[in-house]
Amino acid sequence: MKKQYKKVGLLFLGVGLSFSAAAQVTNLGANFEANGVSNQGMAVSGSIGNSNLLWTQATGLQVIGSITNGFPMAGRATISADGLKISATLTNPATNFNEAGLYNVTTSSWTFLGGLGQVLDSSTSSAWGTSSDGNTVVGLAWVTGGNAHGFKWTNAIGLEDLGSSVANRSSRANDVNADGSIIVGWQDGLDGFRQAAVWNNGVQTVLSFPNNDPVSEAGAVSANGNWVVGSGNFSNNNEAWRWSESTGIINMGSIFDPSWRGAATAINADGSKIVGFYRPNGPALFGQGFFWSEETGMVNLNDYVTSLGFDDLGIILSLPLGMSDDGTAIVGMGLGAAGPVGFLIQLPSEGIANNNCSGAIALICDETVIGSTVGASDSGGNIAPDVFYSYTGNGVAENITISLCGPGTNFDSFLRIFTDCTLTTEVTTNDDFCNEQSEVTFESDGTSSYIIMVEGFNAESGDFELTVTCGILGVSDYTLNSIVLYPNPTKEILNLSSNIEIDHIEIYTISGQLVLSKTIQNTSSIISISSLKRGVYIAKAISKNASKSFKVIKE
Repeated sequence: MKKQYKKVGLLFLGVGLSFSAAAQVTNLGANFEANGVSNQGMAVSGSIGNSNLLWTQATGLQVIGSITNGFPMAGRATISADGLKISATLTNPATNFNEAGLYNVTTSSWTFLGGLGQVLDSSTSSAWGTSSDGNTVVGLAWVTGGNAHGFKWTNAIGLEDLGSSVANRSSRANDVNADGSIIVGWQDGLDGFRQAAVWNNGVQTVLSFPNNDPVSEAGAVSANGNWVVGSGNFSNNNEAWRWSESTGIINMGSIFDPSWRGAATAINADGSKIVGFYRPNGPALFGQGFFWSEETGMVNLNDYVTSLGFDDLGIILSLPLGMSDDGTAIVGMGLGAAGPVGFLIQLPSEGIANNNCSGAIALICDETVIGSTVGASDSGGNIAPDVFYSYTGNGVAENITISLCGPGTNFDSFLRIFTDCTLTTEVTTNDDFCNEQSEVTFESDGTSSYIIMVEGFNAESGDFELTVTCGILGVSDYTLNSIVLYPNPTKEILNLSSNIEIDHIEIYTISGQLVLSKTIQNTSSIISISSLKRGVYIAKAISKNASKSFKVIKE
């Protein structure tokens, strides 16, 4: 427990604070262009200059990849709904060319996605959008010295050319829906005008107004694929717009200066919430952001935030650029007292399905879920926001382990297990199993349902990664009672002793990174940890379908 870029330049030239459940607006730092946000605002992706960054409450801003060959950044850093995959553009060290890539947050590794055979300004391709599951990436790749095509990448197929419907002209893919079937972006016309384009399973349609004038660039698509949003032009009084196949173009109107140009930039999964901006003929950051829903219509983003009782921290929220699929988080860039800053807005707890015990989300064995207590209410236990899950047996008595020790947990957590939603009979609790994170093991009789409360120590809140593991009761009990690791603390070796054969042992950092794995297949073994740095680790001894975890201190 705690005891206690090129892109930035374009915005101006052209066309870590403390955090708690009460802090729904967060200043993400100077000059941070925040482009993508995971569900419930757990993680934010973006860039500063030529560096791609990931933000979480626990780490703040951390560089995950950069342009290093002297050419400017292109594309956007966008993130999957669970916050575990990020697509962006960076320099491939094998070629020294800039290339679209996909970053795995868990392994801290990049996969380079390739191109379409050509290079311009030391760039083969750039990433512009990611699907909800992070399995599809879209963007632009060069096909000749001066023309590029939109692309779609999946691990199964690789990089696919979306083509151009106008000979010797370029196209680009800006965003993709959840299953990768609908992609949106732009297609150059013969006159060079960027017209909104929609690819449905690879077949392109360009969008027009009722008078057949071309619609400007499409910026985003809802995860369900039903709604597309984008920027206005002279044909619709420069208004932001939304489109569906059944409605056609719907102009969104304007509450700002009629001479300003508008663009809708991001949309939630079902299209019920949209954000964007209106800007004067000058720096985009000198305009105003907006929030739209069927209930509110278009409202000034700062006014919307303050109407919720939030402190906007004195930031003009002028350029919202991303929204989470669940509609609970908005990110972008605004103007603070000292200049441009990135911002994160986390909306009220109505968007958290398991905010109350009655909405507890059912879990099964070997399942990992990502969640957050930020913005949730306090139902009891500690004076902290809490959310709920449930586990029901499958007819066999088991030992159930609920762990928050994974890398996705970023606050001082606390776990409670109850028999039901009255929250009066507490089965077990845990505070600090793995440093400031929690893990509990309890017996399931095989038929009853158990309520899992995730909350913070004191009044803390944050994001978490929750894993459920199960073991047959007889085997698990024997294993849990007989396994011994010693000495602890230790400098060089760990001795393992058990009355039952151990299959293997795994050692993790307290953030959940696997740093050592050894096959045992014996009742005793000597494990060298001399290669590990000094600190606290979690050792997991595994026998058949049971395991026991130990906190190990390396001196």
